[in-house]
Amino acid sequence: MTERNVRAACERAAAAAARATDGVAFLRPGLTGLLRAAATSAAGSRYAAPPEGVRALRNPADGSWDVELRLTVRRGHRAVEVTRAVRLAVEQATRPVVRGADGTDGGRVTVTVMVVVTGIV
Repeated sequence: MTERNVRAACERAAAAAARATDGVAFLRPGLTGLLRAAATSAAGSRYAAPPEGVRALRNPADGSWDVELRLTVRRGHRAVEVTRAVRLAVEQATRPVVRGADGTDGGRVTVTVMVVVTGIV
């Protein structure tokens, strides 16, 4: 698998895990995500736009992955509890995706998840 394919699979898995977490209203794209989606659709690219509000990057130095999510929390839920639940769900969902993606054992590959709450609805 190429790094691009692993990144896309990681982003899809992270988005699905976050959306399934109780208290998450929706994922929210940043400006970069909006521009990337617009450019992809305008160019008629055959590649699907990445999920909104999720960005995964691989650290070339040690092979670890950083996953950033931007989301909005439902009113009545504590943002800190939703954040913890999302972080755990995303770590569990993305770890199998990146494990062994570099052709090695993959046991040493770490996934760091950062969750940014952008609002409450």
